Amino acid sequence: MTAGGLLALAVFLVDTFTQLQGAVAVVYLVVVLLVAASGSRRAIGGAAFGCMGLTLVSFVRGHGWPGLDAAMLRCLVSLSAIAITAVLSLRARDRMATIAGQARLIELTHDSIFVRDMDDVIVLWNTGAEQLYGWTASEAMGHRATDLLGTALPGHHTCVDAALFSTGRWEGEVTQRHRDGRLVIVAARCALLRDDRGKARVILEAGTDVTARRAADAALGDSERRYRSMFEKARFSFWEEDWTRVMARIALLREEGVTDLAAYLQAHPAFVRECCGLTLVTDVNDATVRMLGGHSREDLVGPLDRFLPATDTTFGRVILTIALGGGVAEGETHLINFKGERLTVLFALNMPLGPTRFDRVLVSVVDITDRKRAERALMAVQSELAQAARITALGEMSASIAHEVNQPLAAIVTHGEASLRWLRRPTPDLQEACDAIERVVRDARRASEVVHRVRSLASKEPRQHVRFDLATLVAECALLLEGEMAQHHVMLSVDIAPEAPLPRGDRVQLQQVVLNLMANAIRAMSCVPGARALVLRALPDGEESILVEVEDSGTGIPEDIAVHLFDAFVTTRGGGMGMGLAICRSTVESHGGRLWATNRPEGGATFHFTLPVTVAEEADA
Repeated sequence: MTAGGLLALAVFLVDTFTQLQGAVAVVYLVVVLLVAASGSRRAIGGAAFGCMGLTLVSFVRGHGWPGLDAAMLRCLVSLSAIAITAVLSLRARDRMATIAGQARLIELTHDSIFVRDMDDVIVLWNTGAEQLYGWTASEAMGHRATDLLGTALPGHHTCVDAALFSTGRWEGEVTQRHRDGRLVIVAARCALLRDDRGKARVILEAGTDVTARRAADAALGDSERRYRSMFEKARFSFWEEDWTRVMARIALLREEGVTDLAAYLQAHPAFVRECCGLTLVTDVNDATVRMLGGHSREDLVGPLDRFLPATDTTFGRVILTIALGGGVAEGETHLINFKGERLTVLFALNMPLGPTRFDRVLVSVVDITDRKRAERALMAVQSELAQAARITALGEMSASIAHEVNQPLAAIVTHGEASLRWLRRPTPDLQEACDAIERVVRDARRASEVVHRVRSLASKEPRQHVRFDLATLVAECALLLEGEMAQHHVMLSVDIAPEAPLPRGDRVQLQQVVLNLMANAIRAMSCVPGARALVLRALPDGEESILVEVEDSGTGIPEDIAVHLFDAFVTTRGGGMGMGLAICRSTVESHGGRLWATNRPEGGATFHFTLPVTVAEEADA
């Protein structure tokens, strides 16, 4: 600006006070150009008008106001040149401002942008390109793009060039080289720029680094392929279901004012069945087709209610779990195959796409029909074995039973004969006779109780879970074993803690467990010299079970037998079946308890078992 002002002053002085006849005022153009190089629009306009004013002042001072002559023409030419220069400078300034703005935008973008000429030489390289490829602008410009980046095109370069020159644009993914040698995948967008005559001048290439995205896509693809492989090749059943309509129906129900969904489902089984019909099976694997006896997967695609029996009660619980955001539901239910057969299955259902997506619910199903059938058969065999064991135990205890029955019978005979003597006296003593008859009745009832206990052990009745008094049960077992305990000089001690709860279960079966454990303890002490003590104790085991222990002072459990102690047909007693402890364990476990044994440091063994104090689950009939 200062240089322009000084130059304008010098031109004015020369034009005004010298005799130069040339168009010295044209030099004012240089002044306008100097101001335009760094000045604003107002400065350019001011410089132009100032120079034109100085030109007029110099002309009037030197020539006055003559008519249209050569001097006047030179003055008009000078004024026109100054005005034209100012206008062109203003246009050039606007154009440069636009170009500068575009250049700033190119630098601000995060995408890589570089320009190469028709010889593939890089002539522009923005900050995004520096960040993507690692080379600075000064390092990249002047190099051939192909040599610098090692670009690998998705097809032959002639096809890419043909598309670019025919349409002016080309898009695709290319693999290029970073400065550190690693390869990057770039989504490239190329544009061919032509001049006013249509001649190709440069190629602008914008690129976005999609290396991480493609790696994520590849990982996702691998995951999907693994999922499909597991889905297709699994030996057990997989289902894909669409629950979208079910969740929409539940949302509508909530809009109608239903807040307690659990109560509503329980009170409206028809709604549960409706939701079952709205659940669509979209895909299954081959294992599912085999399980249900279909011919192809298309046979199974459709509403789920075709396969669930109308009496199913698990679907409502599944709806509730999913609707409340649980995401995972599992349980046991039944399915109807294409032959109309009823299958027992275990299922697990989850939402692999998140809590807001219900169009791809994954369900895994395991057919346990044969297992259930085997369990029922096993329970029947166990029941038969238990019956046989009870009969065997009765046979082994026949001496004790005979002793128990003979004692009250002998007492009845004695008291009966005494009552006859009292009645046959010359003066019958009726009081003594009545007392003797009462003793007869008492002993007869005692014999009847012995017979009843024996019959209950030998009877084959269905399991009946009841709460019973453990002390009474132990007392009954002690009466049955009284003969053996007397024969082997065994002292019985019963210690049941006052706070011990009453157990619940099948009284007859659990009486057999206690009877077997007590009988085994007596036999284990039969060859041990000295005092022989049999202790039965009971105490609480947490809040929901009771712990019962049968302790003896016998020989203990041999180490070679301990591991297989509860296996069938394992015995240390000659002539024994080896089924007693196996049946005891099966009985205790079927009640929800546990049976195990330990050796006592001072000699002998202790058998421990737990029993529930709540209702145990019934086995499938």
